[in-house]
Amino acid sequence: MKSACLILLAVVGLASASTLAAAKDKPVVALIGTGTLSSTLGPAIGRAGYPLVYGSRDPARAAVIELVEKSGSAASVDSPQKATSKAQIVILAVPRKVLDEVTDGLGDLDGKIVVDVSGGQRRVAADGYLELIPGESNSERIQSKHANARVVRINLPLMVYFQEPSLVGTPPTILIAGNHSESRRAVAQLIFDMGLDPWDAGPLRFAQVFDAMNTMTMVPAQQGRMEGYEWRLMPSAPLACFTDVSKLFGFGKPKELDSVQAFPRREPAIACEEWKRRLGW
Repeated sequence: MKSACLILLAVVGLASASTLAAAKDKPVVALIGTGTLSSTLGPAIGRAGYPLVYGSRDPARAAVIELVEKSGSAASVDSPQKATSKAQIVILAVPRKVLDEVTDGLGDLDGKIVVDVSGGQRRVAADGYLELIPGESNSERIQSKHANARVVRINLPLMVYFQEPSLVGTPPTILIAGNHSESRRAVAQLIFDMGLDPWDAGPLRFAQVFDAMNTMTMVPAQQGRMEGYEWRLMPSAPLACFTDVSKLFGFGKPKELDSVQAFPRREPAIACEEWKRRLGW
């Protein structure tokens, strides 16, 4: 019995050591806020093996301590500014109404990847449906105020997918936009490690498109339809396999093209030869 206990303790010890070793190989993530969003997102980040530090105005609060305990052995808590100083990736999990105030109080953000998950400002239009208020996105505003930060915007799915990515059989697609390819790639790896599928949406200005898309997904609720939807991009035959897309649509070469880093993916891309075979070319 004693030997069995010793073996069990050794196994647990090795598992804990393995978790800590994995965490050391990954960037530190600061999760600013300890509310509803963080209570789901934080434990998912911990399960993915990332060292995590919560930024809380009240680190000693019982609910915060409990959240840290749920987030794994590599999780801790500190003040928002100190948590930010320890991290390479900073996720702003705070209400939109205090987003600017909180971000401005985080201290030096130079060189840090700052992840915005907030949605756009909406109002009720003349036809009774919601509409997006025109103008720059929250992400773009943060980037303009903190020029040396590397702001990345992600479109969040229903939060349950961070607990169960395959709830409907396949994980949703998480769109990621930002002005720095390597920063988008780092956030994509985090999303991938949490079991969801990241997709490169290009520069930060496309955060405005996310806001428009997410406003549109509220139509079922406004019509009283008991239906929910997530974004899921399925592989399709690339037009570039059959024509010169640049010439067809008249666009040039993106300035970052030579430095774009591919996102992780669960299945290899289907080659043009295979698409042509399927389509009988």
